[in-house]
Amino acid sequence: MSTNAKAKAPQTETKPKEVLKKVEKSNTEVKDLFNPTAESRIKRAENFKILADKFKFLNDKNDDLQKFIVSSDGTKEKIVLENAQGFKFEVSNSNVIEKVLDVVKSELQNITNEAEKEVLTFQI
Repeated sequence: MSTNAKAKAPQTETKPKEVLKKVEKSNTEVKDLFNPTAESRIKRAENFKILADKFKFLNDKNDDLQKFIVSSDGTKEKIVLENAQGFKFEVSNSNVIEKVLDVVKSELQNITNEAEKEVLTFQI
């Protein structure tokens, strides 16, 4: 005995007002790109400045991390973590520090790459 039950796809109700708002917002964004006003260009320039500052900050942090890695001799390094209540956790084992730095370097590079993409694709 076999049953052929068909799973129904969940239906989401879209209210006409919500669709209209999305369409109006899209139209406004398209109009701003093709026929920008002075005010919209200034706002977009300000947003670009924020993105550029973020990218520069992340690049500086990458440089600082690279300097830390290059200057380490494997004997005197330590990593200290401190929370808002003032509790501290300190690590001085070189193997643990190396692993932590690898994770930090990888994550920082990923974030920097994303910021760079945002800067390169941003349109004023």
